[in-house]
Amino acid sequence: MINQVLGLTLQASQTSRNNMASIASVIILAVFLYFLMIRPQRKRQKQMEDMHTGMKIGDEVLTAGGFYGIISALDDKNVVLEMLPDFHKMMIRKESIVRVIKADDVEAEEEAAETDQADEKVEKVEKPAETGSEEASKSEDAPEKADE
Repeated sequence: MINQVLGLTLQASQTSRNNMASIASVIILAVFLYFLMIRPQRKRQKQMEDMHTGMKIGDEVLTAGGFYGIISALDDKNVVLEMLPDFHKMMIRKESIVRVIKADDVEAEEEAAETDQADEKVEKVEKPAETGSEEASKSEDAPEKADE
């Protein structure tokens, strides 16, 4: 009888350990998902809200549809854009603006493009020099083989 009681208490303690382990694994999974998915999404939403509240008349923007324009009027929910290059006006929602383009951003992109082009030119110049040295080494090997 005492053995049966001890056996039941042992089973109960193992069951509670299994339950605690499963609860702990669920909590760990929830924390992992929060830091992997929810927190970065909230951070992006906060950045977009800050961008939308910081827009002003005269800013150049890019819409979600891929259109560039200059802001000519603002209110709480809508923006009137002068579309480039013909300067036709269009009213859109603030949420459809993806990026505010600043003069500093344009200059940085142009500089990056110029350095990329310069790097490509350098690589093109170096490649023929490498092939020339390979041909020279091959021609140097040929007389050695002929001597043998």
